[in-house]
Amino acid sequence: MGIRIDRSTAPKGAFLATMVIMAAGLIGLAIALGRAPLAWIFALALVAGLGTPVVTGALSAQLPSLLSATRLPRAYSADAATYSVAALVAPPAAAALVVVSAQAPLWLTAALVVGAIVALPFVPLPQRRTPRKASVRADIRTGMDALIRRPALRRSTILTSLGFAAQAPFIVLAPVLAIERFDDLELTALILGAFAIGGGATAVWFTLRPIARPDRAIIVSVAVSAVALLAVGLAPTLPALLAAAFIFGAAEPPALAAMFRVRVRETPAHVHSQVFTTAATLRITGFAIVTALSGWLLGWGVAWVVGFGVLVHIVALIVGVATGPTLPPRHHWWSGR
Repeated sequence: MGIRIDRSTAPKGAFLATMVIMAAGLIGLAIALGRAPLAWIFALALVAGLGTPVVTGALSAQLPSLLSATRLPRAYSADAATYSVAALVAPPAAAALVVVSAQAPLWLTAALVVGAIVALPFVPLPQRRTPRKASVRADIRTGMDALIRRPALRRSTILTSLGFAAQAPFIVLAPVLAIERFDDLELTALILGAFAIGGGATAVWFTLRPIARPDRAIIVSVAVSAVALLAVGLAPTLPALLAAAFIFGAAEPPALAAMFRVRVRETPAHVHSQVFTTAATLRITGFAIVTALSGWLLGWGVAWVVGFGVLVHIVALIVGVATGPTLPPRHHWWSGR
């Protein structure tokens, strides 16, 4: 879908089609839940999720065509902030709506997508006057070459894909820790809330003060996230657990904003949407896989899940740094380029 948007003379139409499919899938899922066979539920969920990489990736790829280069750092920090706001608002909203009905959260999500469809005509996405002359195959090859052969983009993709996936153990563990350590399932909302507030705080901070060195910011963010997850697993008291969850959440927005900037800098403009969408797909898929593995490891105990999450962080750092460009000397991390 990303390549279609890149090649379209009217990208707004491609986004509209994607959002309509998402809305239809969500509405169908809300209607079918509890009534249709499980196979139909899975099929509708698949349809509803098809557009997620486009909405979370390709839309962000349009910012360079809307704003000047000097405004992009702040714009991408603000874009990253929207994810933190969603993480802060969505869980309590979904929990409150479940009291109404099991389908209510799906109806809310569908309503939000419909709202985005209504707002889309007001987004000034530029139209391309003439269609791309290069073949689809050539453009796909260009985008994949950028992801694989450009060291900075390759490192960014590895670090953020695995780093995002490594957040899954925390989500899986939150209710377990609330029950095992404090015998209160309701504390799950507090733990997840601390995570979301941490993300919101750094998102606002870096919107006001954009990151100066995005490549290094990604590495530092993943390293901080690994330490924070370990602290979550070792926290002996509720305040310590909430503090660790806050720091864990705070590590994501700077990595996300920096990731966007590296992608734009390292990718040819005519394949921005393709690269953003492909990278978003990798992040979502990685998160799903690590979530499933974390759930399986939970049968062995909390320590196994925490250790697995930290291991994923470490693998991300080792592979990302090893396959990326040469790192600058230590004294240049806080001064110079």
